[in-house]
Amino acid sequence: MTGRAVALVLTAADTACRDAGARLFPGVPLRALTREDLRPLAPFEGPLFEVLAARPHGSVVALVVPVVAAGGEAVLPGELVPVGDHVDLEPGGPLTGRWPAGVPRDFPSMTGIYQPALVRPLEGARVYSSGVVAAGVADARRLTRFEARAVREGGWPIVSDSLVPVAVIAAYYGLRLAACGLVQAPTDYRE
Repeated sequence: MTGRAVALVLTAADTACRDAGARLFPGVPLRALTREDLRPLAPFEGPLFEVLAARPHGSVVALVVPVVAAGGEAVLPGELVPVGDHVDLEPGGPLTGRWPAGVPRDFPSMTGIYQPALVRPLEGARVYSSGVVAAGVADARRLTRFEARAVREGGWPIVSDSLVPVAVIAAYYGLRLAACGLVQAPTDYRE
């Protein structure tokens, strides 16, 4: 399988993520969203819900978002890292809050949502591996003490504040993700 199986590329609005998305999935329509758009405050509101709800059930959406190296030598700044799974360390999520009437209130299964094998240049080997586990946090630039300790003890090589909300919403609509993180330098954790 190649990036040709991907129907849409969704990226963070920064230039590096847009460029990486266009390079990994040439010719596939690309939609850039801001950090705020990628982290909706209310269920079923905002551009992320609109974009993903419009995709056919079972289709694959590529996602390129900034991630932060959690320390260690597993990943280096500037690398593209396919995501194979995530651990959510946030207390809330994009399906938390008041739901519109008539919308099924089931939390989606996250099993099999990630498709790391699709994250590869059109001509070439995988970008990094068969995927890493990313930790979903509230703010990847400033981890709380709880988040920093959980990431360290769990050994997760990257953290992201944009990945998990997109994955949950995609799963709700029956989509799969070819998710990729563009690694940024490690941050200083809050004490």
